[in-house]
Amino acid sequence: MSKNKLFLKEALKIESKEKPYAVATVISVKGSSSGRVGDKALFDEKGYRLIGYVGGGCIENRASDTAIETLTNGIPKIIEIDLDSDSIGMGIPCGGIMSILVEPQMIDSVILIRGDGSIVESLSKIAKLLNFKIIIHTAKSHIHTNKSNEELFPNVDKLITEELEVDKIDENIDYFILATHHSDDDKIALAAIKKGIKYVGVIASQKKADLIKKYLLDNGLSDSELKNLYTPIGLDLNATTPEEIALSILSEIVMLENGATGKQMKSLKK
Repeated sequence: MSKNKLFLKEALKIESKEKPYAVATVISVKGSSSGRVGDKALFDEKGYRLIGYVGGGCIENRASDTAIETLTNGIPKIIEIDLDSDSIGMGIPCGGIMSILVEPQMIDSVILIRGDGSIVESLSKIAKLLNFKIIIHTAKSHIHTNKSNEELFPNVDKLITEELEVDKIDENIDYFILATHHSDDDKIALAAIKKGIKYVGVIASQKKADLIKKYLLDNGLSDSELKNLYTPIGLDLNATTPEEIALSILSEIVMLENGATGKQMKSLKK
């Protein structure tokens, strides 16, 4: 039996609840220290230790503070702790130095896609490869195919076939793509932006996009809120096929997710 069995079970339990957490691991020790290389602990987003051990109280406090930091910015961090230094107020005269790697385990971003057809199917497939959590709002049946929703969208996390009420969706939606031609797309877009969804992308003609923008402004949307509306949607790939259009849209989302530029790598200065 692995000595980390309980540790791994706790991590899986947190994963099943779709909650973020951080893993702190002692990666080096020089001199005397209560923590040993390989010791681990799990911390939640508030910095509470859930299980495991990396050292005494002051060491745990440093790991806890760093866990909160990494779960805020999503960036792993190595902390160096001098156990014989008064300058950082450790107050533990162990005489050793240790390094702890703190790795944030962020929850997957959620994409809500409204519509049906080949573009939605391609969006679903590619988004799953990119480890997004996917919610599809679509019709109960599709006249263009004799396949069921389960066959069309085999890897989605949630299917909605009833009337879409954005405000009542429990999940925290990060990205919303409207790939429909419904008469209420403008109302749905307004509800999504008012809900606080940072990316509301609409696949539409310029005429329809202008009508949606006008509706949003006529209904009190501010200029800053309007920035969360993305139409035309996607990056300029001169996309023509459903797969290329889906790639263009998800490339834009990954660009925003990673805080990137979307430029060609060879054009970036090294």
